[in-house]
Amino acid sequence: MKYVILFTALFFAGAAVAVDCVECHESIDVAMHTENEATLAVCADCHAIGDAHEIDMEMHSPELTMKECTDCHQMEK
Repeated sequence: MKYVILFTALFFAGAAVAVDCVECHESIDVAMHTENEATLAVCADCHAIGDAHEIDMEMHSPELTMKECTDCHQMEK
């Protein structure tokens, strides 16, 4: 039973870690996006991010700023 709990905890911890987006995507121009006050909602509208990725909206909100996204997902240029 303790192994099941350990496995479950490790699986959840791995799933909760932010994905490094630059493994698949080029770095983004954070300054330009920050200057334009981009948010997660703007990303979804402008880049159709929801078409390629399922965003966990329990962990994210549409008001997240581009700086907050890049800090967590290591996308800084």
